[in-house]
Amino acid sequence: MRRALLAMLVAVAACGGRPSQPAPPAQDATADGAVAPRPRLRGTLLVRGDSTLVFIACGTVTERALTAPPSAQLDAAVTAVNGELRDSVWVEFVADTARGAITARETLFAASLREGSRCDEPVPSFEIVASGNEPFWRVTFDGTQLVLERPEPPREIVFDVDTSASRGALTTIIGRRALGKVHELKLGLLHEDCRDGMSDAWYPYRAEVHMGDLALHGCARR
Repeated sequence: MRRALLAMLVAVAACGGRPSQPAPPAQDATADGAVAPRPRLRGTLLVRGDSTLVFIACGTVTERALTAPPSAQLDAAVTAVNGELRDSVWVEFVADTARGAITARETLFAASLREGSRCDEPVPSFEIVASGNEPFWRVTFDGTQLVLERPEPPREIVFDVDTSASRGALTTIIGRRALGKVHELKLGLLHEDCRDGMSDAWYPYRAEVHMGDLALHGCARR
């Protein structure tokens, strides 16, 4: 699978193209016709015995009914974290909230509640965060730069984004730098379920990073 993904990354990178921004969250029209972004909700998701979903948003104790079509990937996220559609998880998702109802449209992240609520954690300020383990690494994308972080020196390497292209479920972002031994970093994002084996967290993207002879594999979120 990794060879296939690498081949796809090379093909997309060869096409080049102008730098582009990742697709923004879907939007809804308000009552006066203006366009407003769908809210990003964070909190605890409960799965009742009859498989109905209940959501408790961060900062509240109110239980609210939640619906989620298969395209939202919410059921898949809960199943990946808990082994089946049951119990509770911590989730972050984009939703419709018209007329007080909550309908999940895109699941951004899900994790076990064994270590408690994550409501006190700050919302990531980057457009994309990719990470992996053994050894730990992280790549962040803020729209203009790719930053690779690792525990060993150099601990942080910054690349200016040169090209960004999407083809089907695969997005490739290429960053370049003028100084240092390594001049290019490629971040490949495959829109496919990904589970972190150490934390049991669920992500909507698989990630690959290529920098010189280095190849890193992990998961990513938007």
